[in-house]
Amino acid sequence: EDNGGLFVFGFPLTRTYMEVSTDGKSYLTQYFERARFEYHPENVAPYDVLLTLVGNEVIANRKTEQPFLPVPNPNNGSAYFADTGHTLSGDFLVFWQRWGGLQNFGFPWSEPFQEVNSVDGKTYTVQYFERQRFEWHPENIATPYDVLLGRVGVEDARQRGLLGTAPFQPLPANTGSDDNCTFVATTGHRICFAFRAYWQSHGLQLG
Repeated sequence: EDNGGLFVFGFPLTRTYMEVSTDGKSYLTQYFERARFEYHPENVAPYDVLLTLVGNEVIANRKTEQPFLPVPNPNNGSAYFADTGHTLSGDFLVFWQRWGGLQNFGFPWSEPFQEVNSVDGKTYTVQYFERQRFEWHPENIATPYDVLLGRVGVEDARQRGLLGTAPFQPLPANTGSDDNCTFVATTGHRICFAFRAYWQSHGLQLG
């Protein structure tokens, strides 16, 4: 799990800035490729960093589609989440449990179904969660990468017309790291303080 932070959240896409969240309140926020971090100083660490329900935002207009409709408990050994009325099983369940469960991904919002990937145009079995989308990649079978995460941070920002706005503009290439912040040259942004601590708690050390 040495690359857990990168694998689960991706690279940072923005600087930190104040943004209105799904609860209507404003929080210090930072976008990553696969997540959006919010700083909640009212909570004790590690719960001072919470992940926005970007999965909910990405599927906001799709909840009447068949895969998103609640199902009854099949009582077949699958995990069943009465909060959303969906199941979780197989490799998706193993991945969910291994990489952070409810805290990182939230409850499932769909059953597994086939969907065309907007990046490569290929069809994969996917399942949506409050904070993520899991994708089954059979070409990676027997490797740690048979389940991959969708770039829902990017998709959410694109859907909301935020890509290219000021917070997404990269910092100068000579921006450095210090005791409190790590500069990620790949995207030109820094991860600092509580956000960096949360990131590092998932395994990735940058610089």
